Amino acid sequence: MLYDQVAGQEEVKTSLIRSINNDQVSHCYIFEGPKGMGKYELAMVFAQSLFCENFDSDPCNRCPSCIKVNSGNHPDLHIINNSETTIKREEIDSLVESICIKPYESKKKVYIIKAADKMTPQASNTFLKTLEEPSGDAVVILLTTNENLLLPTVMSRCQTVKFRNVSKEKIKKYLKENYHTEDTLSDLAAEYSKGILNKAVNIVNGNDDILKQREEVIKLFDNIVNSDSELIYELESYFEENKDSIDTIIEIIMIWIRDCMFAQNNMDDLVLNKDFKQLAKAHGQLMESSNNLIELMQYTSNNIKSNVNYKLSIDNMLLKIQEVFK
Repeated sequence: MLYDQVAGQEEVKTSLIRSINNDQVSHCYIFEGPKGMGKYELAMVFAQSLFCENFDSDPCNRCPSCIKVNSGNHPDLHIINNSETTIKREEIDSLVESICIKPYESKKKVYIIKAADKMTPQASNTFLKTLEEPSGDAVVILLTTNENLLLPTVMSRCQTVKFRNVSKEKIKKYLKENYHTEDTLSDLAAEYSKGILNKAVNIVNGNDDILKQREEVIKLFDNIVNSDSELIYELESYFEENKDSIDTIIEIIMIWIRDCMFAQNNMDDLVLNKDFKQLAKAHGQLMESSNNLIELMQYTSNNIKSNVNYKLSIDNMLLKIQEVFK
């Protein structure tokens, strides 16, 4: 494993490498950021760096310690909550007991706790005692999407490392340089990845179905525009079947509305969904007010999040979309 194998997060990598070289490694870290940001992967490279017998700016991948980490057999590396479920007190009791034991082979032991915010209150309080009297040869890395879900007393005793979204331009550059992705796909992956580089990589490699869903939603939008009002309720089934991903659907529709606006004003270079450019032009010619549509989508999203009747919110959205295109 190498730091370059984890996409993005250059500031985080530089900080971690510097802490090792300056012998300033903290006893406990919080790696905070959305899923897909590479928190676990970078925690693993950091752990290997701490074990490596020839570390410079990367693990050597040749020494016995590196070989054991790469094969998943290093006795001083402990992964807690691999399934990312609720962490009970018994698991933390075992961790505390393990921390009290000297490392088997290396100078340090590393504990990576996945979804650390899922500790029960009892587990959190037990874990806190470990932080109050830290072991000098143990490094604990808590992975979480939101550090505020952890106890404030736990947060105050850890060094927080924030994983930040990568800019669209950096994502596009990375995809072109490493995957030789053509412009249209790079643009789509950068937009729909929401700044999560690993998600963008999954999109271009076909391991993420967001682009397939995008096609479904654009074709559905075309059906909404071209259906009679009495037939609009037949389209409800898609929204009901995909209720769990309604936020993504609404986001795709908002991007499409923006594309229609660009096409309407002959700003073709700004159209994201270039493979549907002609359809965007056709919709743009029919569209009366894109601003009203954007506000409608935001209003619908807010209603759903506020637990307003889902079916009623969707019906209202579908009918008002049709009104704009009459």
